[in-house]
Parts: sequence; C-alpha cells; structure tokens
Amino acid sequence: MLIATLAASPALAWDHDFTRGLDLYSTTDNGATIRVVCDPNRVYGGTESMVLIVFGGNSDLNTTATLTFADGQTITAPMVHGRLSKRDLSDTVWQPLLDGLRNAETVELTVGTATVTMNLGDAPAFTCI
Repeated sequence: MLIATLAASPALAWDHDFTRGLDLYSTTDNGATIRVVCDPNRVYGGTESMVLIVFGGNSDLNTTATLTFADGQTITAPMVHGRLSKRDLSDTVWQPLLDGLRNAETVELTVGTATVTMNLGDAPAFTCI
C-alpha cells in the first residue's frame, strides 16, 4: 500500500543550492532547463532575482519566451541572454511567472518557435521576493 501511495505522489523535480547568498533552483526536462535565482536577503540589491532558461543546450538566447501553465495562465516576456529578470519585468509579469512555477506541475515552454512540455513536479517554496 505504501508503494502505491509513493508512486501516485508527484515527483520533486527541482534541485536547490545556496551560493554566494543566492538561492538557486533548477529543473530539467525534455531538453530544457529552468533555473530560478532568488536574492531573498538582498545581497545584490534585491533586483537580481531572475529565471534563467537553457533551451536545446543554448543558455544565451535573445528571443521571446512563453510559459503556459495548466490553469491557462500564459506569460510571454523577452529573454535577454537567456534571462527573464525581475529588474526588467513589470510586477504584472514577474509575480505571475513565479506563482506559475510555484504552483504548476507542468509548463509548456516556448522559446522562439520551438515548444516543449516540462514536468516540474512539486516546486519548493522559492525565496524570491
């Protein structure tokens, strides 16, 4: 019975690390990686939180990224060198992006014209502010 319960539980797909005062979260699936960088203690001024996207092995993309979550929420924003930065995004884009990553088990990620579906599993409580 315990095995059936464990198999039915969503997997934790996110890795977490703490480096130089930053919380780093990362998940990889279907040839794409999403990294969430959080500066909860404002070590770097509080605006350094960002989402980094690696797509097809390329981490330095300058294009548009669209993340579509299961609840229908869609976030579209310009990536600059693979980054969706809190500093560059309005709160009406940044907060729904974080909320979607925190609350969704899957996301459809479109970078440029290519799309993959990523299994996110259970997200940790990101410390981004």
